[in-house]
Amino acid sequence: MTAKPVVIVGGGGGGDAAAFALRKKGYDGEVTILSADRDRPYDRPYLSKEFLRGEVEVQKVFLHDEAEYKQEKIEIRLQERVVGGSLRDRTVSLQSGVEVRFGTLVVSTGGTPRRLPDAPDSYNVFTLRSLRDSQAIRDALKRGKRLLLVGAGFIGAEVGASARQLGTEVLMVESAPVPLSRALGEEVGEIYASIHRNHGVDVRTATTVTEWHSYGGRVTAVTLSDGRREEVDVVLIAIGIDPNLEVPRVLGLPIEGSGVRVDEGLRAADGVYCAGDIALHPHPVLGESIRVEHWEVAKHHGRGIATSIASGHARDDLAVWRGDKEALRFSVFYIRGGLIRAVLSINDKKVNEIGGKLIEGRRPVDEKTLADVSTDLSELVPTAAS
Repeated sequence: MTAKPVVIVGGGGGGDAAAFALRKKGYDGEVTILSADRDRPYDRPYLSKEFLRGEVEVQKVFLHDEAEYKQEKIEIRLQERVVGGSLRDRTVSLQSGVEVRFGTLVVSTGGTPRRLPDAPDSYNVFTLRSLRDSQAIRDALKRGKRLLLVGAGFIGAEVGASARQLGTEVLMVESAPVPLSRALGEEVGEIYASIHRNHGVDVRTATTVTEWHSYGGRVTAVTLSDGRREEVDVVLIAIGIDPNLEVPRVLGLPIEGSGVRVDEGLRAADGVYCAGDIALHPHPVLGESIRVEHWEVAKHHGRGIATSIASGHARDDLAVWRGDKEALRFSVFYIRGGLIRAVLSINDKKVNEIGGKLIEGRRPVDEKTLADVSTDLSELVPTAAS
């Protein structure tokens, strides 16, 4: 029996990971990625860090060479926006009017950066989501001396740190009294703010922009809620994203709050899976459904979906913690099928690097050994001879 064609809506980390994982698991059916982006899938963390700073060029940013898609028989169609579809007919409709049939559908549409309703549409006011966004900000920082960051979340923090490394003055405006307090707690948020201040970022909390001053099609200054007027050359609005739920809505998938309700295998309907920013999924450790806007989570979802498609519905994730949570120096190993599938580290670079090697080694590792900080994890890394 010929395997059903898999259509993946979204050319981000989740969709790309699903496509390549399907081939790695021996899936021989058609695999098509429909991406609204103009560029083939890229490694998004580079956009606010190394690529933005000019430390790597564009070829380093892409997840795969063009030849790899041909080699793996993955059809990738760029600038193809899905605007409709039918689960009954097993089709999705493109903006061009073309209909694409699927046997299995993976929806990984990501999110769109929020903009302030009163922010002017000026050529020096940016949001950051795409490779083209990063290139535009990178070029603007070469010309500008002072960057205004509206929002002190992770994207704002990364861009702010990169800008400071480039020698740019940075003013960070955050409406909350403490940055990231809802996500990390007030104590951690205070530490977070102090780190940026120690690196020369002018962090203003409990502060908003009340007036934008423009001249010649660009923002030249802002008035803040404390009454002060600040001159700026470049503006980045980094106040979070809105999940792209247009495709799930038109398909009639179960939307709850700001996400699509999926089961343990990330299924939203029969033969339909959701990954990444849009997926509201049951967490195997926390015991509740969560939606996580994180690059590594999206890729993890993609690989998990590929396993479900290629091998049947199964998901038995386990999170193993190692280190000191209170000191914010720890790592979390994500295990499925007895193997380490991913590792997330906070101020624990050495363990993160070893974790990557353990993932590549594809060998079972005892959970207690991983959690035991007295164990030298480097001894568990397979050698070339072994």
